[in-house]
Amino acid sequence: MISYLEYELHQGFIHNWLVAGPQEVPVVGVEGVIGRAGECARKLQVTRELYEIASGIVQTPVDRASFTLGDTELTWHYVRCLDDHFVDQSTFYHTWTYLRSWAYAQVSVWDGQEVTFILTTNGPADVWVNGEHVHRHEHFEHQDPARVSFTATLRENDESGKGNEILVRFEEVAARECPYVMALQLVGVDDEDVEVRIPTSVERVARRMMYERVFSQSYLEEEVNCRGAKFNLRWADDLSPRGNYQYQVQDDLGRTHISGELEAKPGEVVDVGHGFRLWERQYYVVLRPIPQEYYGNDIRYEWKMPIFVLDSRYSDTYYGTCDERRAEALKYAAERKENVFAEIAKMALERWDELDTELVLRTIAGINQRGDCSDFYLTGLLGVMYRYMDAPAFPESLKQPLKECVLNFKYWHDEPGRDAMCYTTENHSILFHTCEILAGQLYPDAVFSNVAQNGAWHREKGEALALTWLKRRAMYGFSEWDSNCYFEEDLLALSHLVDLAEHQEVVELAAVVMDKMLFTMAVNSYKGVFGSTHGRTYTRLIKGAQLEATSGIGRLLWGLGVFNPSIRGVVGLACSAYKLPTHITLIANELPEEMWHRERHIISEDGNEVNKVTYKTPDAMLCSAQDYHPGEYGYQQHIWQATLDHNAVVFVTHPPCMSEEGAHRPNFWHGNYILPRVAQWKDALIALHKLPADDWMGFTHAYFPAYAFDEYALQERPDGSAWAFARKGEGYLALFAAQGLDLVKLGPSAYRELRSYGQENVWLCYTGRAALDGSFEDFREKTLALTVDIQGLRVQCETLRGETLAFNWDGDLLRNGVVEPITGFDHYDGPYCKAELPATAMDIQVQDYLLRLRFAETDG
Repeated sequence: MISYLEYELHQGFIHNWLVAGPQEVPVVGVEGVIGRAGECARKLQVTRELYEIASGIVQTPVDRASFTLGDTELTWHYVRCLDDHFVDQSTFYHTWTYLRSWAYAQVSVWDGQEVTFILTTNGPADVWVNGEHVHRHEHFEHQDPARVSFTATLRENDESGKGNEILVRFEEVAARECPYVMALQLVGVDDEDVEVRIPTSVERVARRMMYERVFSQSYLEEEVNCRGAKFNLRWADDLSPRGNYQYQVQDDLGRTHISGELEAKPGEVVDVGHGFRLWERQYYVVLRPIPQEYYGNDIRYEWKMPIFVLDSRYSDTYYGTCDERRAEALKYAAERKENVFAEIAKMALERWDELDTELVLRTIAGINQRGDCSDFYLTGLLGVMYRYMDAPAFPESLKQPLKECVLNFKYWHDEPGRDAMCYTTENHSILFHTCEILAGQLYPDAVFSNVAQNGAWHREKGEALALTWLKRRAMYGFSEWDSNCYFEEDLLALSHLVDLAEHQEVVELAAVVMDKMLFTMAVNSYKGVFGSTHGRTYTRLIKGAQLEATSGIGRLLWGLGVFNPSIRGVVGLACSAYKLPTHITLIANELPEEMWHRERHIISEDGNEVNKVTYKTPDAMLCSAQDYHPGEYGYQQHIWQATLDHNAVVFVTHPPCMSEEGAHRPNFWHGNYILPRVAQWKDALIALHKLPADDWMGFTHAYFPAYAFDEYALQERPDGSAWAFARKGEGYLALFAAQGLDLVKLGPSAYRELRSYGQENVWLCYTGRAALDGSFEDFREKTLALTVDIQGLRVQCETLRGETLAFNWDGDLLRNGVVEPITGFDHYDGPYCKAELPATAMDIQVQDYLLRLRFAETDG
């Protein structure tokens, strides 16, 4: 028997679907594909080769029903869209893969009529209405899905009650990151005149719908914490209706670790972590009907919320010795199961009997397929071959596969052969060059099959490319500036060059670039939080420091941070002979009364650059990229952030979607769809946002994790603007939005998000201290008394330190009526270091210590 779940349209969009897929088909024959244009052309060719006129769906879809296409069995599952209206299948594929998904819903209307639809997708799509094919398009839009309109006739309700059947088949061809969304909107109809119906085998439909309403009013305070800490599940203060439920904590394989049954009550808080029963890994808090209804009445509905548990606590004060932390890091990494670097840690600890040789062989097989990120893992395996392959306990079964892998690899994009590897971003480039150098040194006389050249030739080529990369970063800085993901990969490469390269200039320059990079991390960190602006980042790395990819590196090198699943850089450094200068350890741990630090990095030879500033006190840090390409499309740039501790961080972005999946660049939290114009003077920051008239989301928003603060408060002003205030310890923060602030209380970002709707918006952020501003109440009153004058995107405001700032979309930053430069900085300009751009040397001084970094002089 088929029943129907009934829903409304949301601003004309269908928000409730049955979805199946994706069906995955490996793609062959991608030799010679270069650049985004070449990829799009090849993707279109693939979809046309694999296109099928028939939809492939022969029976009416029902929730949890399965069907077979070729060798693939797919299952329909219910999807409830978020505020972006998308069915979102986005993910990451290391090799080229053709994808095909289906979405189905029924639409009931009172009167038959012709309706205009708008279909939004990244790739090609087909639409069937009541079994008739009514539309196809074939565009490929990588990060910004395109909208296409078409018309179709909807029939009026018949006596059976069956609505108009809408079937969308949407396609993609994945090569690395793969944004993959679909949204369908009915134009010119009233939401209340349309009913969306989802076929289900559940007979007790009212109870099923009740559970969906109840579960949608739950949220988790924490998304990541250490083992033994609380994970609080909260229910909305105005929860309605109430109901009994079962909760489970499941891992990503669906295994249940904790379960319980409770009644959902308004405002109730439930600790679902149960002390020390959860060990490090990704988990999900799963809400479901009580067993009598879940099994007995077949109400198989679940609501999942992710949490991540870490085995160790965050360290915000220096501890231990370098050797002690190295041993701790390797022991931690050896317990992980994420990737081959756990096995490398076991080798370093001589735990040969625990070695997972099958994992190593799978890694080698992945490299042989030339999937994306192969350079990450080949770097580690080359280190293994240098350091451990001659050990008596080293498995014989690995030696020949490792040698063949090295001799058959594709070491640069100018070599022949198909692959899905990324070569030319800053981090990948130095990793490929490191691989080529080490491989060439290891087998100087052997012929490498891909280009029929010997190892000596590869070594010479790799050294030339590596020296060019190193000299440019030494003199001009980093294009992926302060990247709390890709600095990990850079350090993986550089630590192997310092330790294993034989070319003296390569070794010396790699060491000083490492020093420069780690100094940059240290000066732009606060209590171990690399809370700087970032040239590239991902959501999980900026919502606090506990999953930051550089956090384990900081803990290893200067005793601040936490070990987490990002172990590549940690293991690379722990196995290396590189010694961190004491000067950098001191800077990383120092909390000056006031630090004002400025930098400028050249991103590309066409003059693209970033000017960035950091203001740090013992109680807070505020960082930003000044005037960085305002009004242009963004990518993964993290433009500004305020940091009060490792969980209490605040920043503002303009999102293009609701997804936090890393394939979206930008996504809900990392990056900006349209970049803001930002200026900062010490503890006061101004951010101007100018959104397109047809912006998909229509708002800018702040990450504001209420649970992480000791206190917080919101205050609306008579003109509709609003302030948000937060305290952590003796550090304060004030956040202002000219278009007002709405604290999100439902959904994935409940009590972690402040939204501000409007095409043009002015945000202000001030940091304060008890030492300067008194009590938290004093700070709030002092801030509310400041004059803030907003005229469109023109702002004049008083600061907490008695100064006046004026800023607009086009002009200078004025401080007390005088121009305050926000661009054209020296390479480094702060209390520890002053260096011109380009830099031939850097002197870093802290206390009585002086560290001089000398870079090779070059005309480039």
